[in-house]
Amino acid sequence: MTKDQLCGIWAALPLPWHPDGSLDQDVFSRDVARCCMAGVNGVYSGGTTGEFYTQDFDIFAEANRILVNTAHEHGIPIQAGCTALDTQEACRRASFARNIGADIIQIALPFWLELDDEEVVDFFKAVAGVAGSIPLVHYDTGRSKRRISAKLYQRLVREVPTLWGTKFGGADLYAVKQIALANPDLKVFVGEHILASATPMGATGSYSALVLANPGWIIEYFEACRDRRWNRAFEIQDEVCLMLSALSAMPTPGLQDSAFDRLFGQLDDFLECPLSCKAPYRSGKASDLEYLHGWTLQNLPHLLQKVAA
Repeated sequence: MTKDQLCGIWAALPLPWHPDGSLDQDVFSRDVARCCMAGVNGVYSGGTTGEFYTQDFDIFAEANRILVNTAHEHGIPIQAGCTALDTQEACRRASFARNIGADIIQIALPFWLELDDEEVVDFFKAVAGVAGSIPLVHYDTGRSKRRISAKLYQRLVREVPTLWGTKFGGADLYAVKQIALANPDLKVFVGEHILASATPMGATGSYSALVLANPGWIIEYFEACRDRRWNRAFEIQDEVCLMLSALSAMPTPGLQDSAFDRLFGQLDDFLECPLSCKAPYRSGKASDLEYLHGWTLQNLPHLLQKVAA
């Protein structure tokens, strides 16, 4: 894995659960393979889409073995999400990911209590120490109680040379610009809803769940941004924002990240992963999928490949 390869669209994968809470290995392996064959730059699980916060170590290990083995069979790199509530457990997961051949370790800060700058630096040094030469990507999310400033990233990049990138959560374009300007070697990933706007400021790709709705659509989006075809890039960005606006009117109230991402995956039957999230988190229902499909057919019909065919 080279730093130049850390760009583009990396598919976020939800985990398919059996009713007893165990991982459906066969479905997950097939979903990973589908994403790889769709032409994404990489795949990952262990973020919010993959419900890392519901995984004990055994499920984490099981999922990442499947992720590594399946993706590497298709020549696609993987990122293993290793976020945990304490340094020891994060290091345990990072060490495991390194040993099974993960290409990158993605990690957020422990999030129950807010860390200060020194705790942040010590945490990254510890994880990098067990990861060895495996590069790190920081998931910079407000759910970790704090964000990382451009100045603190400068210190982290200096003291932790294997920190290659940041997954920037949010829509603050000024913050994206400041991070990229202060850290020109740091790969900055943003949400699909701001990718066209953020690319001229230094963004290099997106960790995407919307790619599960229609891979060609989101891959074309990145390629338009990369090639500076701004009319097309901003056209797709508007479509992305329109699609995301539809989520506020779902029949089931209170749905969040992974519930939406599972609906995207089933919108045109790209993934087999069922709609069920792990309790206590609310799952989408067949009525939500029916609504989203009808809305897409009316507003963005070209995203439904079966209809187009």
